[in-house]
Amino acid sequence: MWVAKLQIYHDDWIIDKTVKYNLTASGVPLNSYKKNGKTYHNGMVFLNGAKENKKKFIDSLKDDKRIIKSKASGSQIFVLIEGEDHIAPLMPKEIFFLKPVFFKGGYEYWEIGSWEKAPITKFFEECKSVAQIKLLKLQEEDPAVFIQYVVPKLTEKQQSALNLALEYGYYSYPREISVEELAKKAKTPRSTYQEHLRKAESKLMRLLIQSIN
Repeated sequence: MWVAKLQIYHDDWIIDKTVKYNLTASGVPLNSYKKNGKTYHNGMVFLNGAKENKKKFIDSLKDDKRIIKSKASGSQIFVLIEGEDHIAPLMPKEIFFLKPVFFKGGYEYWEIGSWEKAPITKFFEECKSVAQIKLLKLQEEDPAVFIQYVVPKLTEKQQSALNLALEYGYYSYPREISVEELAKKAKTPRSTYQEHLRKAESKLMRLLIQSIN
């Protein structure tokens, strides 16, 4: 299988907001349609970062005239947008997403696949007319595991503990921060913070192991 990784910048409703509020996000375009002479498209994203910054991101949606409707549930947001999705319609039908789109540092990162090389190169060239695009990888390989299960629902405290651990490098190698230090940042007793973090890890680990067995 041919696998490509793309770095993309274009005018959309997500990128500038993630930079402004110091967040990362992952998501997928859902669909697009025309109604009464206008074009609309639906999308979904998960926000990653500090709780207060996610709230600012969500609150800012009401000021974006492109967004007709939005629904936030924790860190997950669904939106209905008026206007063209300029990139997704350019994708040949032979191309498919291998991972959700990732938003970081002012760019989108797409990982896509195709049984043939030609559709990917064609898509890359056509995108140049509507976006700044860089080809980071194009090669034949076995794609990484795609987890196709419903993400387990974490409580707000579990999600917050997990986000904090990710933000400060708890899962980096070597580890950049201890549980004790994270608990201080969360202004929570160590035992309480650790309980929320371990419960979140347990839910996600079960999902990961199921997906690779």
